[in-house]
Amino acid sequence: MERRAHLAAGFRRVLLAEMRQIGARPGLMFMLAPFPLLLFVLLAVVFQLGLPRDLPITVVDQDRSSLSRQMVRIIDATPEVAVTQEEGTLSEGRQRLLSGQAYGVVLIPPRTERDVLAGRRPEVVLFYNNQYMTPGSLVARSVGGALGTVAAGISIEARVARGADVESATQAVVPVPIRQSALFNPSLEYVQFLLAAVMPTVLQIFIGASAALSFSRDRQGVAGLGKSLRLGGTLTRTAAGKLAPYTLAYLLVLWGADALLFGPMGARFGGSLTFHVAYGVVFVLASQMLGAAAALVARDTVSALAAVGVITGPAFGFTGITFPRLSMNGFSDIWADLLPVTHYLELRTDNILRGAPLDISMPAFVWLASLALVYGGVTLLLLWRHGRPRPTQAGEGAR
Repeated sequence: MERRAHLAAGFRRVLLAEMRQIGARPGLMFMLAPFPLLLFVLLAVVFQLGLPRDLPITVVDQDRSSLSRQMVRIIDATPEVAVTQEEGTLSEGRQRLLSGQAYGVVLIPPRTERDVLAGRRPEVVLFYNNQYMTPGSLVARSVGGALGTVAAGISIEARVARGADVESATQAVVPVPIRQSALFNPSLEYVQFLLAAVMPTVLQIFIGASAALSFSRDRQGVAGLGKSLRLGGTLTRTAAGKLAPYTLAYLLVLWGADALLFGPMGARFGGSLTFHVAYGVVFVLASQMLGAAAALVARDTVSALAAVGVITGPAFGFTGITFPRLSMNGFSDIWADLLPVTHYLELRTDNILRGAPLDISMPAFVWLASLALVYGGVTLLLLWRHGRPRPTQAGEGAR
């Protein structure tokens, strides 16, 4: 009992000292919870609609026929795009595309309706800005689908006019119907796709930076890390006491972001809550250990924060959310494997969206836990190295 009380006392001393340090620095206190939560609220406001809608496009209708007007109406009726301007020439439409006032230009050439009635195949052209891949892809898909519907309707009407019944005409136009089933995110909402991935990725930067700041601050102080080690008594108690307030704060932030997603944002939760909490805790610990190790390797606080930023800043590009990991090169794949958020997002997707059984998620969970252990071991080793008495200090103590 006495040993256990002594261990608890060492942890408590380091914890109270760290909380006093946080209280003395309003900027650090603001970074713990208010700033991440404020950032998450702003992101939620951006993604509140779930899907991009009414993306502006321009139509250049050079036919001015009933068929061309029907095409424009059907295109404008799609929820993803909106015909905001009709121009007379392609150069005018091109100018709107280049100026960023439209994401696409639909060109309906002259004599389109006459060619259709004569059995010829006129060509309606879509120019779209794919520099922005998400709106460009949405415009291409929506306009292509709308024009495909018009073309199918014209073909069916032509066959019916030649004496075929509606069913056989439809089968002739679409001989092999294709049924598409979008799994796990059938509404294609960006709340489940981007927002749920952006939030933990941003939070990883805050977690790593605060851990780096905590250890680097003590390391650069007059007493160095030796003071913290004397308060804690052991390496483990010292590291645990220093990181405990940050761990609790960022877990509350992570769960607060989830409450925002699954509450007001209406995202679906289809997995195990216990498992979700478990890999969330490991994610926060692994991110902290990464930041602490960076602080104990770097020369000063600025270098430590820069190292954390370089390591975790590009994380979103390596997680496989926007670009598939199977298509990445070896360097990108290794970088992704070394980031805690990569495996956290994999576990999150498997658990919440896919409802995958635990045995499928275990490899990612074990890898995430291994990162926490490896980064934690490096932190403890460097903490021991920086906290041990220097030869000159030991000699002075002996005299």
